[in-house]
Amino acid sequence: IAKPRLDSYRGYFRASLDEAVGMYMWNMELSSCMSALLCHFEIALRNNVHRAMSQFYSRGASSSFTWYDTIRRQLPLHLQDKILKIRQQHTSPGPDEIVSRLTFGFWPSLIGKIDIRFTAAILPVIFPHHPLNATPSDWRNQILRKAALAYLSEFNTMRNRLAHHEPIWKFAAVADPATAPGHRLLGTVDLASSLARFHRFLTQYDTAMAATNSDLASDVACSSWRKRIDFLLSPQGVERYRQRKHVTDARISPAQLRRNFAHVVQQNQPVVVGGSGRIRGVFLPGG
Repeated sequence: IAKPRLDSYRGYFRASLDEAVGMYMWNMELSSCMSALLCHFEIALRNNVHRAMSQFYSRGASSSFTWYDTIRRQLPLHLQDKILKIRQQHTSPGPDEIVSRLTFGFWPSLIGKIDIRFTAAILPVIFPHHPLNATPSDWRNQILRKAALAYLSEFNTMRNRLAHHEPIWKFAAVADPATAPGHRLLGTVDLASSLARFHRFLTQYDTAMAATNSDLASDVACSSWRKRIDFLLSPQGVERYRQRKHVTDARISPAQLRRNFAHVVQQNQPVVVGGSGRIRGVFLPGG
């Protein structure tokens, strides 16, 4: 690990060299789980956008239509270029293939450019379980619409940090539509503020996924990597990595584990469970 990179961990977390290495591994583990989280949302979002735009611009004739050609002049040049590059790199790509190759950042930009006259018809299809659907005309209200979809920009920022292998515990200042207009959340400065923003991010994610695909939202909530995130953000999870107890070569028999269960849990370190030359698995206290 390069010294400048590790020094940022030492300063931010007020950590020793060994603790900084542990927190670096914590960031890597958290990044892996967050990537899976955003991957599922990205797929759900793009599928819904593709379906909604196809049905609207084909007048209900198709769920896989070249809607991006129909509205090409309405799209910013950088969005037009993304589609053009895919067409240049692949032979006669169909609508499904083009959509599958567009990056996450394309979708927030596109949603922000949907013709205001059609938002009440398109956005409820993209977000079928969103509270604004109770009065679809509310989607035409710029203030309500901006507040309802503000999380998309934050998701895209997180996605880019993950893609560039950056520390994801660094949160910049952002406007917070959930509070008074104009209120801004300050950027993070320490572990406590980072954990608070992580929990806020997860709340936004759960709300966004539920609005986009309620069945997938339920599956994600029960997934092993979502539960892993909850553990990593807990005091026990942070301390395990800070103290570099996330890996172990300690071995214990099933009988010893039963007898010393409370002690093993208190040690907050995984143990290899096995006996007589057989490994039966790894016990992870708390997750």
